[in-house]
Formats: sequence, structure tokens, C-alpha cells
Amino acid sequence: MKLNALLKTLGFLALAATPVVAGTSAPAKNPKNPYIAPPVNDDLGITASIGYDSNYVWRGINYGQHWVRSGLNGALLLVGGAAEDGAGSTSLLWDVNYGSLAGDQDSFSPNIVAATGGAIKNTNSFQRLQLGTAISHDFGPAAVSFGYSFIHNMGSLANGSGLNAAIPNGGFGMNDIQQLTLGVNTNLGPINLASSANYDLFNGGWYFDLTAKSTIAVTDAISIVPHAGLGYGLNYNAGFTQASRNLIGGGGILTNSAAQNGVSGWTALNVGIDFPIKLNSRATLTPYVAANLPMGAYKNLARSSTSYPGTFPIVGGPATPFHSIVYYGVTLSVRF
Repeated sequence: MKLNALLKTLGFLALAATPVVAGTSAPAKNPKNPYIAPPVNDDLGITASIGYDSNYVWRGINYGQHWVRSGLNGALLLVGGAAEDGAGSTSLLWDVNYGSLAGDQDSFSPNIVAATGGAIKNTNSFQRLQLGTAISHDFGPAAVSFGYSFIHNMGSLANGSGLNAAIPNGGFGMNDIQQLTLGVNTNLGPINLASSANYDLFNGGWYFDLTAKSTIAVTDAISIVPHAGLGYGLNYNAGFTQASRNLIGGGGILTNSAAQNGVSGWTALNVGIDFPIKLNSRATLTPYVAANLPMGAYKNLARSSTSYPGTFPIVGGPATPFHSIVYYGVTLSVRF
């Protein structure tokens, strides 16, 4: 009996001392530190958004009141960066945006007396569809992008139906815009700087901009983002036809004024504060308030558009788009 007990004891000790061969058995489970599978990255890199703006301000021009918009944008990684911060990566960026003036309260429609028989209205519709794509490369200190965008202007403001009905062969309205854009984005400490040069292939003219913003965290879910943007035009016309530029530039409707060239010079300073609120891991609600402050070139347009003499006198004229304005809005964005 003693011999059998001794053999059993030796066998147990030998088994306990035998090293475990990798792969021959599963590791023992520790109830205090259970194994957790790494999370699966199901982010498609797409963000959907809907929003409202009390005024639609684009490149320093106030197009009208009550702008309702929606959009999709995304990024597709083409080449991964070798550095830990992603430097060296190349991505394909794309975006689709659509907006409309609710209530057709545009800022351009002149208030013309009843001599036109009501052909010209005080309000006109306006919608805009924008499609864009770009290649972006992260160099580390800065990211550089080069892209193309197509902007389709729609509605009676864009096709000039009111003025063209009252004045045959008037040629008023807006053209579509096709532009090439070279952009640079970098960080200087807590400040993010972005700049772009945009050339309109269809209408001609350049538009340059520079924006700066900084994010101030209030809580894990709430931030304050002050920002400022400055624009500069070089023979820039925002897609308006020559007849519309004559009208906006003070030439009147029936006068034979010299053709108004595109704007050259500083256009407007835009300042504001965003208040992004993180609703959950994917959704963000961002209210904002901003001020658009037209500068030299745009101020001159506003001054020259105060009134026109002629068969169809205009009271006020299309000067409102170039006046200083404080506006506000909100955006709900969801990442997929």
C-alpha cells in the first residue's frame, strides 16, 4: 500500500513539472481578468449631416434667409502612413451637399415697381447642389489636397426667370461653377490653419481663403470652437452672368454701362463660434453663431447698388448680399 501511494505521489509531481508545449492546450481562464476580443472597426468613414442656417453665406456673399441643407462626405484611405501619427498617408476625399432657401427669401431680388406687371418678384427660389472630390496627402507638418468640384445652381434666382421675362434677352442669372482647388491644412500649436486657392474653369476668376480655428474642451462632450476666415478675389464673379454683374455693380437695367469685371481684392471677414455637443460616439450636434463683414470690394458693390434710375426704378437694389450680417444655425452630423 505504501509503495502504491508513493508511486502515485511521484507520478503527480512529474506531471506537474512537465512543461506545457505551445498549442497543445488552451490557456487557463482567469475569472478576474477575462479575455476580451479586440473591437472590430466597423467605421465606414462616412459622415451624414443635416442643418439649418438663418442666412446662407458663401464666400462672403449673403444669398438669402432660411437655408436648409443636407450632405454626405467621406474619406477613403489609399496609402497608409508609416508614422504613428499617420504622416505619409494618402486619402481620397469626397462630398455631396444640397441646400435650398426655404420660403424663397433670397437677398438679390430687386424691389421693382408695378411697371413690370409683376413679372419681377421680390422673392425668388434658389437651390444648390455641390459635388466634390480630392486627393489628400499628409506630409506630417501639413496636409496638401488637390481636387475638383461641380456646383449646380438652380431656381428662379439662378435662371433669372423674373428679370429675363420683364426684359427680353436680358441674360440675367447664374452659371454653374466648375473649380479646381489646391488646399493646405496645418496646425500651429492649438490653432488649425487651412488655406485654399480656387479657380473657376467655367466662369474664370480666382478665390483664395484662409481660415483659423481652435478647439477648447469644456467637458468630454462639449467644446467651444472660435473661428475666423478671410477671403480674397481675383476677377472673381461667383458664377453670376455678365448682365447680373452689370446690375449688381451699379450699371442698372437699361443703361449702357461698361461691363462690370469680377471682384479683385479682399472680399469679407467671417468670424464665429461653434458649440459642438457630442451626443454619443457617432452623433454630434453643433449650434453656431457668426458674423459676415464685407470688406473693400464687396462694400463698394453694396454702395453702388442702392438705387437705379430708368424705366424700371429699383428701390433698394441688390445691395443686401453685401451688407454686414449676424446669423446663426445648427448642424446634426452622424458618422457611419
